[in-house]
Amino acid sequence: MSNHGFFQITQKLFLRDGNQLLVLRDSKSGHGDLPGGRMNEDEFFSDWSESIFREVSEELGDQIKIDVNPEPIFIHKHRVNEGNFPCVIIAYSAKLVEGIIQLSDEHDFMDWVDISKFDPSNLFSEYMLDAVQLYLKKYA
Repeated sequence: MSNHGFFQITQKLFLRDGNQLLVLRDSKSGHGDLPGGRMNEDEFFSDWSESIFREVSEELGDQIKIDVNPEPIFIHKHRVNEGNFPCVIIAYSAKLVEGIIQLSDEHDFMDWVDISKFDPSNLFSEYMLDAVQLYLKKYA
């Protein structure tokens, strides 16, 4: 008899400004991160993009305008730092339209990196590193 698993869903954005990709660092874990985050229980049966925009506004402030392609670019496994929960990353590509990012206290570092030169292994680890490498291989 098999046990069905319960997994959280995190939606992450590969946010670009031209050739530059926004990378963040999680304040608690010190690991690399991307904008976005876990879906709340009450968001599951709504439009999932609402969850993305809630997270973006929490993490990057409401001074920015972004354009998110609603078609996921890939799905990947992940383990959430907090509580080590198994999690599914749904990755989307997004473009910065305008505005200035104001980091919340969830992240203590941000950088716009050139996708053709960036080595994610200095910042990212584990499944997030795999996901970023997958993205760079496909889109850099």
